Amino acid sequence: MTKIAKGQSTIKTKKCLIAQAMFLALSCSSSLVYAAEQEKHSNEFEVIEVTSQKRVQNVMKVPITVGTISADTLEESSSILLSDVDKFIPGFDFGDNSMTQSGISMRGISSPNISSGGDPSSATFYDGVYMPRAAQNVLFSDIERIEVLKGPQGTLFGRNAAMGVVNILPRKPTEDFEGFIKGSWGTDNLARYEGMVNVPLSQSVYLRANMLTNSQDGFVKNISEPQWNQNSKIWDSGARHHNAARVALLWEVSGDTEFQFSIDLDDLEQAPPLSIGLSQYAYNGGKTPFAGEVENDVRDGVESRDMYGVTAKLDHQFNDELSMKYLISYRDWETINRQDDDGTGDITRSFSTSNNEDSSILYTELQFNYVNKKFNAVAGFSYSKEDVAQQTELNVTADTITRLTTGELNNVIRGSFAQELAAAIGGNSDAHAQGAFGPGATFDGVVEQLYQGSGFPLDHIWNSDEWAGALNALGFADPIMAAIGMGGMPLSGAIVSATGDLTYDIVSQQLGIAEIFGPSYSGQFWQENIINTGDFTNWGLYFDVDYAITEKWHVLGGVRYSKDTKDFSWTIPETTFVAQRPGVGNQLFPMVDITASDSWGKVTGRLVTNYELTDDQMIFASYSTGYKSGGFDSLVPINQAAGGKAFAPEDSANLEFGYKAVLNKSLSANISIYNTQLDNFQISIDSKQPGSPTAVPSIINENREVRGLEIDLRWLATDELSFGIVSDFRKTDVERPSFYDANGDLRAAENSSFDASANYTAMIDWAHDFDFGLIGLHADYVYVENTNDQSANLTDFQLAVKEYFYDKKDINMRLSWTSGSEALEAGLWVRNLTDERYIEGIGGLTANVLGTPYGRINRGREVGLDFKYNF
Repeated sequence: MTKIAKGQSTIKTKKCLIAQAMFLALSCSSSLVYAAEQEKHSNEFEVIEVTSQKRVQNVMKVPITVGTISADTLEESSSILLSDVDKFIPGFDFGDNSMTQSGISMRGISSPNISSGGDPSSATFYDGVYMPRAAQNVLFSDIERIEVLKGPQGTLFGRNAAMGVVNILPRKPTEDFEGFIKGSWGTDNLARYEGMVNVPLSQSVYLRANMLTNSQDGFVKNISEPQWNQNSKIWDSGARHHNAARVALLWEVSGDTEFQFSIDLDDLEQAPPLSIGLSQYAYNGGKTPFAGEVENDVRDGVESRDMYGVTAKLDHQFNDELSMKYLISYRDWETINRQDDDGTGDITRSFSTSNNEDSSILYTELQFNYVNKKFNAVAGFSYSKEDVAQQTELNVTADTITRLTTGELNNVIRGSFAQELAAAIGGNSDAHAQGAFGPGATFDGVVEQLYQGSGFPLDHIWNSDEWAGALNALGFADPIMAAIGMGGMPLSGAIVSATGDLTYDIVSQQLGIAEIFGPSYSGQFWQENIINTGDFTNWGLYFDVDYAITEKWHVLGGVRYSKDTKDFSWTIPETTFVAQRPGVGNQLFPMVDITASDSWGKVTGRLVTNYELTDDQMIFASYSTGYKSGGFDSLVPINQAAGGKAFAPEDSANLEFGYKAVLNKSLSANISIYNTQLDNFQISIDSKQPGSPTAVPSIINENREVRGLEIDLRWLATDELSFGIVSDFRKTDVERPSFYDANGDLRAAENSSFDASANYTAMIDWAHDFDFGLIGLHADYVYVENTNDQSANLTDFQLAVKEYFYDKKDINMRLSWTSGSEALEAGLWVRNLTDERYIEGIGGLTANVLGTPYGRINRGREVGLDFKYNF
């Protein structure tokens, strides 16, 4: 039994019991929040209300698979981002590689966020407002709860909800004066400060303001100090600095009407996404990805976002049956994501990108709700207009461009050897080679012997000895020596060095190739830009009704029509290097200036039935469809006049069966099985097109079928002890078209299957009310099966890194104390207790041409403490 300190009041007793139950819940995924009432003093669940169907409903009566994260769970797990809590929701994952280009994965379906002309497959809403790509990853400050809806949600949430919805709901202002201040400190100088105050300005007007600032040092020291970063900050990899604030004003106009106005601010400036070199040119030869040091020479590397949002909401109750909601919001953001894409400090392999965006969205929605004994209906209209302006920079040094030029020269030179050999032996077949050189000889083998015997291939033409040898072998040396007044003398590396750019300029003029230039350009930048603009509009009409056939048996049906229109443009100007070297041309992207436009319309719907077996048990079956608009690849221009097309919209259809129950007032169960058909899934791959010197992220369309099982079980074993487990099992069949991979090889169309993967989070929570306060202990074990080996796009450089295929196995714990008055709270926590290290992703845009793959790693063990004062 719970101990109650002598002399405590009834109110205090109730507070302690509620606090105890909340500690028991700690990090539960869930569908439930645990609470206990004073008179019960026993294991019991109190379910919470959600708005996942545009109605306020008991979550255990909602006939869809929905998981929720409560405010208490966020606090007790020290969570401030979606990537902190995805482990508590089966089938849900949120990537944290980048704050401005992160993405949701729902039931194994993730969305590319690199393209400003595309959209995610799972939608994110914040305070009822749709959040586009770079805006969706927000800090959790004073959040009421998070709802994760799985399966197509096109009927009620519209476009880009083909696989699900994440609905983030901040707290509303209330009539009570309250507030808190909180501080957290931990590994790598973590410093997090949060505060909130709620003030009643009058009997009907309430103000709520909150802020959060989060900073942490990097965990990988960047030891690169290139000349171009002498006057700018060099971030250690993994460093974080993020601030957010919100002010909301609620006016209760009357007993039937309320109006809320809020302003959200977000300021991010931190280290670029991780880029740990895995090549022989990286720190320590790329053999120790967890060594704690890296060489990233990106110019002015940073990830930043300056964002604000303004939202107005009006709620009105016409009568007991009919109500209305209206909201309008405007959000604007500017982002920079300038990152290293080679993972080395090698100036001749330096390659970086920057995604710069200046965008905004206007979103508005009008909704009516009607409720009586038989019907619970909702109907509405939504409209959004998004203006996008994106600039993608590709920044390479002149040293790197010259390395690429060297590679092209090597190809030309080898081709010349092949032509001369073919002319000499009368053909280019193996038979001709055997006739001239004897049995076993091959034409390519002989060419390679001649090629290497003459000192080729060249590594870099700025190597003076290599350049001199090449000019001698190709017959350029004598004219060059004569031109500099040294006719008859051999050309040596010393002469090349002494004459600076002269030999390069002579060859450049003779061959008419401006891209051959000398080492005086070393350290200068060659930048190519893709500038995109977009004007996107979406509107939708929806209607959804829940009809009670009997008290226990309900049928739901809904339909929505969505219309999307997208106007998009690509402008690729000439390289900035032309100012230093007139005559050079773009090496990475051809110059274009074109526009494209397209529109898509779609009807989506759902049919659901649910039956209450008892007051505490329900089963449901649903068929629902979803939609994600088509779009344009920001990095791959299309010419509609020449037959180019936008990529196709995604269509999803999902059949699902579920069971929800609270058994014996101590065991909750949420179980669902599903089959999802996803047509034209827009997947981002690194693709090197014919004639392109390097791979770029590109969009292709796949068809997928996903079959899975999701389980969420919670057991309140005693007043003080609870257990929980969430798990998902999933198998995916893929129908993939042909495409060019990162190496430039054409991969044939194929059908494949991903083996069923098993992931789970197991939790245990204990709480006890001592005389000096409430002590709580939480622990969870997270297991995520690694399925990277099932990818059809695996490359040799990925296969060579064993850590890329490790399963995830993390243990997290928190010990907490709450004073009897609940005014003071403290916690001691650890994440990744056993210090497991993983490579969470591998990039390879330049792996095939520069030999420089790179990876992203986790931080490892983190330990910290926090302190909170409530008033």
